[in-house]
Amino acid sequence: MEWQGDPHSDLPFEEWKRTKRLQRPAEPFTVRRVDPDRIQHVTVYTDTVDKAQDGERHPVFTPADARFAGFFRTAEAGAVRRGEWDRRLLPFDEYLPYVGLRRHFVDGVDWEDTRYYRNIVDCITGGSPLWGCETEAEFRDRCGDIDRLYDRIDREGYRPASELREGKLRYDEIAVNVGRDGHLLFNDGKHRLSVAKLCDVDDVPVRVIVRHQRWVAESDREFPSE
Repeated sequence: MEWQGDPHSDLPFEEWKRTKRLQRPAEPFTVRRVDPDRIQHVTVYTDTVDKAQDGERHPVFTPADARFAGFFRTAEAGAVRRGEWDRRLLPFDEYLPYVGLRRHFVDGVDWEDTRYYRNIVDCITGGSPLWGCETEAEFRDRCGDIDRLYDRIDREGYRPASELREGKLRYDEIAVNVGRDGHLLFNDGKHRLSVAKLCDVDDVPVRVIVRHQRWVAESDREFPSE
């Protein structure tokens, strides 16, 4: 079989670089520190997809009380994705987990009296375990873990996973996506980001999961500056 060469070799150099960049995923395990206030919106969708007019399959927007958000942090890590996923957003301060933590830690409301707690318990008792919790008692213990997380961050500041965990969990940082405009969009790590915001932490370590194709095409950087 005759070798055909690089199909992009006849493109102008800058266009060639741009095309190559669109084909190549970013380094998915690079950790960067950012002001948590830069993360203002949530990428919210389910694993159900619709088919847009451009023929691409895109995530379907879900309601504000959705329990799941974001791309798969391992399978999608470093990917470049086109489509409208960065337009289907929810303000982070309206995201149910953040609202629940704010009600508990700022307003002094018991976990059991927050909508977030009731939402999760309804899911668990309906036959859908979450975070390894199959009973309300197990989720109540999980809320105790969040209490301890808040106390530690409030007392010691935010420490990266590399200082707290071993093995692959040392890369388990707050995960974000980069939208077409270069905005950072929340992907995973809702409790940690919520606590960081509530404790007014200056910066937190993050990993980028997905970048929008349009931002990659128009930028020479893998990560947007402030």
